[in-house]
Amino acid sequence: MIHYISYFDPPWHTERYIADALDHHLVPCTRYQFLNPADRPGRGGRPAVKPGDILLTSIPHRLSLAELLDYKARGAYLVCWYFDWIWQLRNRANHYLPRLRLMDAVFSTDGFSDAEYVRNGINCRHYLPQAAVPLDSLPPPTRGTVKHDVVFLGHLRTSDRKELARRLRANFDFANLGAGTRIWGRALSDVCQSTAIMIGTNYRNDVPGYWSNRCYVTMGAGGFYLGQRVPRLDRSFQNGVHCGFFDDLDDLIIQTAWWLAHPVDREDCRLRGYALIQQRHTYNDRVGQLLDALRARGLLP
Repeated sequence: MIHYISYFDPPWHTERYIADALDHHLVPCTRYQFLNPADRPGRGGRPAVKPGDILLTSIPHRLSLAELLDYKARGAYLVCWYFDWIWQLRNRANHYLPRLRLMDAVFSTDGFSDAEYVRNGINCRHYLPQAAVPLDSLPPPTRGTVKHDVVFLGHLRTSDRKELARRLRANFDFANLGAGTRIWGRALSDVCQSTAIMIGTNYRNDVPGYWSNRCYVTMGAGGFYLGQRVPRLDRSFQNGVHCGFFDDLDDLIIQTAWWLAHPVDREDCRLRGYALIQQRHTYNDRVGQLLDALRARGLLP
């Protein structure tokens, strides 16, 4: 049994997709809403933790040390899979690291290297990037009426993103969507499939293996993705084959203009990107990799 404690109400959908993928793999999984302190294993008729169970969370920093130690004392294995860059967080020494040292397996998206984890006494870390929603959850890619040439989804809080938006707005038909209300599911497909180019950028662009889930989300929803280049991202996606990459803001303008001027190439690329996502990069694929790693560690039969 996997007990999954996380956020399962909007606006957070990632954990719901992971839990659905566990169901897809026929692994018993009970979901607990972290925001409801009464919703925990063994409370209110919920299954109790038994020896050999797995306590899974995407928010290890939000669970108390006492709670984690209690699950461990009951014979559970502690596992986390989280999606943030923790090595520049000022509170990591108090919030993340003591909890990660208790884990039996740590999965994260923050780059290929384990060196920083090992230096902090964490020797059970696995690299596992995010993914896209499986095909049966979204409509297949069709090209609707193009409403915008260029769209960036999400907030423009940082100076880098504000400058990115300013440059795009000055040169193209540009829209910033989803800054106040998150866009998911079919609404996301509608945006991606009625936009010529969906722009992607990352919290960091210099760490091999660490990038936003925008590439998976956008291509998986049937959009054409033009994202900032990150070292080794080309191991997963080929520039000009599955999506497009840009190096800096000057190059972003050049690449955007090129792809807008070549709609046939862009459409072929969009469809190949969608197909690759559905073949290799859905949450069903990722959770399969997570389960394989847990079995290799002896945490699952």
